[in-house]
Amino acid sequence: MVQRLALVLCLQLWPSYSYSEPYSYGTTGNAASGSLSWGMSSVFPSITGLDVNGLLYRYTTIKNRKDNMKVHVGNKNPNGVGYLFRETDDWSGVDGNTIVKYFPLANIPSSKWGDGSIEVEGTGSVTNATVIYNYRINECYNPQANELCAGYVKPVPVVPVVEIYNATEDEDVAAAIDTEIEFEYDSDGNIILEDEEEEKDTRLEMGLIASANALTLFKNAGQADIIMSINLETDLAAYYNSSIGGGVYNDNNILTDSNLPDNSRALRNNFAQQLLHDKMINMQYNK
Repeated sequence: MVQRLALVLCLQLWPSYSYSEPYSYGTTGNAASGSLSWGMSSVFPSITGLDVNGLLYRYTTIKNRKDNMKVHVGNKNPNGVGYLFRETDDWSGVDGNTIVKYFPLANIPSSKWGDGSIEVEGTGSVTNATVIYNYRINECYNPQANELCAGYVKPVPVVPVVEIYNATEDEDVAAAIDTEIEFEYDSDGNIILEDEEEEKDTRLEMGLIASANALTLFKNAGQADIIMSINLETDLAAYYNSSIGGGVYNDNNILTDSNLPDNSRALRNNFAQQLLHDKMINMQYNK
């Protein structure tokens, strides 16, 4: 019943704001659900542009009427010195009971809220503590977060830089191009080679000649072997002595009647076709 009363009171005391862009609103969970002290990093959502516009707390005290007791609810400054918000309830000389309070705030940025706590001064204790923060989020705190925000700049895609290799700027290539080889020429315009280079050319020519001769010899030998193999495969001597079994097969068909009569039915059929043909011809000439 007390929790329902707290929620109803929170709604009634909620400040009247326009819920149009660029703001959205929300509430935190119970910051004092685990203990009577809490860090705000675990209470607020990790969103930029968040301001606190209200605070509600509720708790129950357990004490004797005669005992002196005060309860302090507050949030320190981010540096831990002093308080950004602090409310004190004096329970001295009264029985233990449940209290609910709500405080509208002027949109204090979340970065200014330090650690929160419920502290007991005197004799007594606190149970069933609830601390809830109301907040609003400026959706256009970062204009680039939404293209509908004022100051939004359409992102320009990053164009990759492609490095084009220029061979003429390569030091190694330039050095190779600049290398000049000087040759001496004879009266006929032929390059005069040094003795060592002439010796290399001579060895190369001899090697090529030897290779050509070896290939020629191998070619002749290979052709002779191929011809011999073909002759062995085409030896017909083995077929000369072969014989095929068989004999003489006489004709056993005998024609008993050598006089074949005319087919009278075929004759009549031919005659009828001739008459029909003549009739068609006469019809063509209207006869």
